[in-house]
Amino acid sequence: MLNKSRLRFRLTNTGRALFFLAVFLLFAAQNTGNNLLYLMSSCFFSCLIMSGISSLRNLAGLKVDLQLPEFCFAGQEYILRCRVEDRLGRYHHCIAFEDDFVPVLPPGGMVILKTTIFVPCRGQFLVKQFRLFSCYPVDIFLTYIEMPADAFPAGPSPAKIFPEMLLKETGGHIQKQSAGKEGDYWMQSHYREGDDASMINWKISARSFHEWVLVKSISLGTSNRLYFDFSGLHPEAFEKCLQIIAGLLVKMRNQPGEVFVWGNSFRRGYSWLSLQHDMPRIVRWLASLSLNETMPPAEGATEAVKVSRWMAKPS
Repeated sequence: MLNKSRLRFRLTNTGRALFFLAVFLLFAAQNTGNNLLYLMSSCFFSCLIMSGISSLRNLAGLKVDLQLPEFCFAGQEYILRCRVEDRLGRYHHCIAFEDDFVPVLPPGGMVILKTTIFVPCRGQFLVKQFRLFSCYPVDIFLTYIEMPADAFPAGPSPAKIFPEMLLKETGGHIQKQSAGKEGDYWMQSHYREGDDASMINWKISARSFHEWVLVKSISLGTSNRLYFDFSGLHPEAFEKCLQIIAGLLVKMRNQPGEVFVWGNSFRRGYSWLSLQHDMPRIVRWLASLSLNETMPPAEGATEAVKVSRWMAKPS
């Protein structure tokens, strides 16, 4: 928001040249007593003052909101949105956010400017040094609104290839998913960010307003409650297993049935989190999870998924 951000301005290179020229003319007028030089120096200073006032007025009264993604995964690019809204009922000109730009924002108008960010690794991703800026009216002053730093969780990069043991335990359903893209509407699900774009069923998507992806169930037993057991896992394989879990959850999220994961909700502690409705909390849990963390036993009857078996070497 604007009340949490800082409205600042500074001279551009053109503005600095104009300022030094005005100072030079002022000293020259004092040494020579030339009234014309006084007049030119006064005009330059007046231009600087009026330009500074216009620049500050151009961005003043804007409500700025930096919109972070609900959740994201490491190793991928995501869209960062900046919502800009006029609150004073006047025109604002030449507003830019990173590489995005709007020439005119009308009175009472609202615009969303976008940029892309790359999340390199798992953990808390810090968003900082973003600003909304303008060089209006004549590129003498650069006026900008510094946005406060914020952070959001970045989960492990979802795996595309799964261990052979996991493929056998799931009855080959993961292999079947990549075998074809045909199916009726009841076998499809809307394309979600993070899904494999190569799995889009274009025959059905062409007759709809949404992209549809073929859904194949990934069954870890008959239970719809997943409890991942990390005991006995080597530290060097921990990140790899987290990537496999993230890949499984992304695929299972497209299933028609409800699936729950035993994870840390950060409010009530460990509880059952819905894969459909609590995905941001699940990603946050995976982003901050460490091998040394003690997980309480899962409430209710469920079969623990022994993660260390995925890293077992074939005999």
